[in-house]
Amino acid sequence: MKLDNNLPVNTLEDDIDKLSKKLYIDSPDLWIDFKDKINSHIFDEMVLFFACKYNFISIIKHAIGNKIVNLDLPSKNISYPNVIDHLISVAMQNNNLDICNYLKNLPIKNNNLLDCINIKNNFKKENIYIEGTKEKVHTGKTKNHVPNFECSKCHSNIFESGFSVCETVEYKYSDKIKSTIETSRKILNPVTCCNCNTVLKEVTVEKLNNLCIVQNCGKCSTDLTTCGIVDKAKMVFNSETNKFTPSSTSYHCANCDNLITENQQNYFGL
Repeated sequence: MKLDNNLPVNTLEDDIDKLSKKLYIDSPDLWIDFKDKINSHIFDEMVLFFACKYNFISIIKHAIGNKIVNLDLPSKNISYPNVIDHLISVAMQNNNLDICNYLKNLPIKNNNLLDCINIKNNFKKENIYIEGTKEKVHTGKTKNHVPNFECSKCHSNIFESGFSVCETVEYKYSDKIKSTIETSRKILNPVTCCNCNTVLKEVTVEKLNNLCIVQNCGKCSTDLTTCGIVDKAKMVFNSETNKFTPSSTSYHCANCDNLITENQQNYFGL
């Protein structure tokens, strides 16, 4: 495998292995395709999508530095005009600012996204428009999309009633300044409903953040543009023709079979 001169081989291989393990846990079906691409040294939009999502900048730099991917090509996600805009949006959605800024500063002629914004502890993400087009990058909050997550006790939508988390801050003593300095910050789970102070089990800030994105499944948080949508037709028997005919169609996440919302159907034009 040809490497970027500034990229140690161990760093790239370790990050690919870490990303593979994350994908195996989160999306086993997609993991198979991912492994096939990596084994064939294919670093396409799908591979870079997951690198942006899970914050592995070494994979991004390898693919771009060695000209393995053409970022000017049309994106397979119809919401974006090209690959570079799609990847920047994914980095922004997951608050991976190093990747976002790296991609934004590349000399790509079709990179029209506005400056990256720092999205921390703020789930009211705004639409970002692409200059010179009518396209819109959905980074969370759209005109019709209102995320919903009901508290298991009071059944309020915690996006409206509010939720709280705890943050741990680590300090160490600095001999240079003769005082303590902050070394790290970390959001702690679980999440607590502000309406009834109930601790919500198996709920993380990351999961709630993903629900803000109209493209993501409201149950498993998987990107529907990646995993796909299944349409199911209900058939009714017509006694006059002695045949079953379709009466209605519903749309479901291909990963967990969750029924997608009406807003998502409108967004995807279903």
